Amino acid sequence: MALTRTRVVGRRTSAVDDEASGVGRDYGAKAPVSTTAAVDAQHATRLKAIPAVLLVLAVMTYLVSGLWQAAHDSPTVDEVVDISSGTATLVHHDLRMNPEHAFLPKIASALPALLAHPVVPHGDSWQSGDWFGYADDFVRANRAAGTLDRVLFLARLVPLAEGLGCAWLIFLLGRRLFRATAGAAGAALWLSTPVVVGLSHFAGVDIAFTLATLAVAYRVLLFVDEPGGSNAAVLGGCCAAALLTRHSAFSLWAYAVVVVVAVVWRSDRRVALRYGAMVVLVGFAGVWIATRAIAPAGPSPEFAARSSDLIAEASARSVFARAALAVPLPTEYRAGLAYLVVTSVDRPAYLFGHAWNGSRVWYFPGVVVAKLPLGALVSMAMASLGLVRVRQGKRRRVMLAVVGPALVSFAFVVAQPLNLGVRYVMPSLALLFVGAGAVVARAVSRPQRALVAAVGCAQAAAMLGAGAHALAWTAPPFRPAYRAVSDSNLDYGQDNGRVEAWAREHPQAWVTLLRPRGYDLPAGTRELRGADVSQVRGWIAVSATRLTALDREQLSWLRAYCPLGDVGGSVLLYRLASAPDMAPGPVMPVKRCAAGADFSTRA
Repeated sequence: MALTRTRVVGRRTSAVDDEASGVGRDYGAKAPVSTTAAVDAQHATRLKAIPAVLLVLAVMTYLVSGLWQAAHDSPTVDEVVDISSGTATLVHHDLRMNPEHAFLPKIASALPALLAHPVVPHGDSWQSGDWFGYADDFVRANRAAGTLDRVLFLARLVPLAEGLGCAWLIFLLGRRLFRATAGAAGAALWLSTPVVVGLSHFAGVDIAFTLATLAVAYRVLLFVDEPGGSNAAVLGGCCAAALLTRHSAFSLWAYAVVVVVAVVWRSDRRVALRYGAMVVLVGFAGVWIATRAIAPAGPSPEFAARSSDLIAEASARSVFARAALAVPLPTEYRAGLAYLVVTSVDRPAYLFGHAWNGSRVWYFPGVVVAKLPLGALVSMAMASLGLVRVRQGKRRRVMLAVVGPALVSFAFVVAQPLNLGVRYVMPSLALLFVGAGAVVARAVSRPQRALVAAVGCAQAAAMLGAGAHALAWTAPPFRPAYRAVSDSNLDYGQDNGRVEAWAREHPQAWVTLLRPRGYDLPAGTRELRGADVSQVRGWIAVSATRLTALDREQLSWLRAYCPLGDVGGSVLLYRLASAPDMAPGPVMPVKRCAAGADFSTRA
């Protein structure tokens, strides 16, 4: 290998190669670690005392807040479907109740839930493959048996652990690319962001896919630093895990293959193609092996027939869907992808007083600004702008391992028609936290350290301000949150139990909520939607998502009235003295009533 210079680090002499050219490497054998990585590794391994203490405090805060909310928040809209399908899959070794996202996050959450000995129905909904009906049966059976709360809490321990896993990978990426302090700062920023805690204590696919994306990014970095067959194989395994978590991982898988081939191409094209094929085949094999390990008998004839029809319908939608569904993966996996293609239609969305169906290019940047504390936001912005200042060798590694996966993930999300929440861009945000940590760790002058202290204070203030309602938190000036955001940015059904407690003290209230499968209206309440509005008087509790997005036309009149308060920040409370004025109200709900008001009035 042609060496350009050597550098003595401590008692070791580190050979530094020309990373730009790659000439002289034997890619058929295990290649040496690149120069930039080797040099960085030497002064990146130690974590100083103060950053270590701050990281430990962030971990403790994350766990205390997450565990508390996991124990007290109600089941969310997606959770009961995912937990019921995951539990049924583990018990029956059959994937008929999993016709949407891939099954890995669901069975991972279901594993500890089995310790609560849940009731696993095997009735008509199971036989017919009605997964929504099965979720109803699962919830009702376990509520009757008194096991649902334990099942839910145990299942939520898994995404909490996945959130910690994300922090660990952010730390590893930051340490390898920059230094240990940068990794610790990025991980601490991640753990102290309210929306991260808000999503990490719900059983679902979002944090799990973030973890899988970070794992792919880290293995891409290791391959860039040390191209070789073993690193290519492990990268393929990480791609398989991502594919088993969410179908959008197809783009991530393709990106990993392109990077592997491109890194080695100039040196040895045959080896480059061999490594690329390895990533493809290991990812492909991983999906098959995992699927048949969970459901060894394969799909039933009825499920296979329905899946074939669904795949055919989805294939006719677009050339991209046709190409993805042509990959010879298991029928159950392709059926899930086909279901997502067929059901990915324009849905109601709301942000900053604008309501629409489908997607808007500015939606995700806007919602990031509303949901991230100012400190994290400023650090990310500085990291993006500061990329041009990274020295050439390191810039290449950052681009391939951090920027590339973040952009691929973000582009896929922007291209789809669902503007349902910041949770869709969590993988991209997690990768941005890597760069944000580097910005924080780079502070050396007094003004820079003052800025870092301000970032830390902003993060701490955000966590304290979020309290026990992390998901409903929004950054100032986007307050009250119900006027700025909706859906899973605010209201995921997590406060329905609190509404039930409120309803016991307000009998005959009118209620319309975002309810998960298997849940009815609180006892003694009446459904507001579809009611004779001329008879509506007294107390009203309405989900912010229904008010601004899902039922925005039907409830338009209510947005003109000032709410007296809220439950958990996600459910608005009104009280009418007489029949309401049915004239349409504004798109953005009006502000709260004046202090001391007894009734809601029309603005």
